[in-house]
Amino acid sequence: MKSDAMKSDLSRRDLLALAGLGLAGATSTLAYQGSKKLYAYVASWTKGPFGAGGGGGITTFTVNTSDGSLTQVGKTPTEFDGLNGGNLCISSDGRFLYCTHEAPTMDGKAGTGGGVHSFAINPAKGALTHLNVVPSLGVNPCFIVIDKSGKRVVVANHGDFNKAVHVVKVNGVPTLEDYRDDGCVSLFPVKADGSLETASDVAVFPQRPGAETGAGAAAHSVNFDNTGRWIVACDVGYDHIYSYPFDANSRTLGKPKVLATPPNRAPRHSVFHPKLPYFYITNERESILSSFHFDSKTGVVTPINTVPTVPADFKERNALADIRMHPNGKFVYGSNRGHDSLVIAGIEESTGKLIPVDIASTLGGNPREFDFEPSGKFLYVGNQTTNQMVVFAVDPNTGKITPTGAKSDVLKPACVKFVML
Repeated sequence: MKSDAMKSDLSRRDLLALAGLGLAGATSTLAYQGSKKLYAYVASWTKGPFGAGGGGGITTFTVNTSDGSLTQVGKTPTEFDGLNGGNLCISSDGRFLYCTHEAPTMDGKAGTGGGVHSFAINPAKGALTHLNVVPSLGVNPCFIVIDKSGKRVVVANHGDFNKAVHVVKVNGVPTLEDYRDDGCVSLFPVKADGSLETASDVAVFPQRPGAETGAGAAAHSVNFDNTGRWIVACDVGYDHIYSYPFDANSRTLGKPKVLATPPNRAPRHSVFHPKLPYFYITNERESILSSFHFDSKTGVVTPINTVPTVPADFKERNALADIRMHPNGKFVYGSNRGHDSLVIAGIEESTGKLIPVDIASTLGGNPREFDFEPSGKFLYVGNQTTNQMVVFAVDPNTGKITPTGAKSDVLKPACVKFVML
């Protein structure tokens, strides 16, 4: 016979399977039965390109599953107020949380890169206990994921402009160049207690040739495909998409397949369909969502189509940021910083094409990241310049969102993740 613990794990897996099948309504009903609580973790910037100052660290909330409202129940201690929390991920068993310290250095000393923090999650209260921090081996780590087995954590290090002068000869004439620090992807083995080993491998993005104009290579996201056998990384600087073969038992990253996207499009964040061979990307410097076919046998990426994310008459600055898919697999959402809205697109299952649905205000400024709670009933947007998490109800049939009126004050929210405990 199975133990009670094994039965509990099986139930959790069954709920996730239902969500993967698009049964959002059934999942919602089942997931909220019993004594389990839904927790939200919000990481905050201490400072950033849109203004100095902020909260820093990670704030813990309980989620009211009836109306979607948040109640703060904890925050990392003051010693973590300097943690410039750029991105979060949570292990599939809900035991551990990982956070990037988005900074050029971990301890103020050049050569370390930013930091990657590991925390244990208290299953009774959702509280976080710090386990360790390791160098990210890259400047400004801005995205983090953990594989399904919980054995490996992968981080995207954005890079930055360094201050050193690089001297080269162009046609025999000495020339000064200012290179961007390497954009790279780091691989971290996870110990049995959830803490991280130092990076076991780093894949460095190729730099833009010196003769070309444009930004240098910059890693802005990493994501697993729906088989878990590939890591897709977006180069927001040099306009490439990399597909790395992945083995949870390996300590190295495989040789990637490479797709060059149109110049200055700046692919930033990605999301995979849970069942179908498609994924979708926000483009930071061009206000469009892009759809792609992904071959899980070869890692080859093939473009499908694009859709605009702002109205045609909007001419002010806009920079796309995050992207998410509704748990039912029918709709994709992207955040516009500048227009301060979410674009909503439907998915044509037979082709993977995106179909425009709506563009909705986020009721605040600079929506960097957002996410759905597991049932898909509610969506949570972190508006950074207005320092609030704003809650929206989601219509699973149309994909459209409606403000619930619930808001929570959080200084410079950068990322939100959920776990049922």
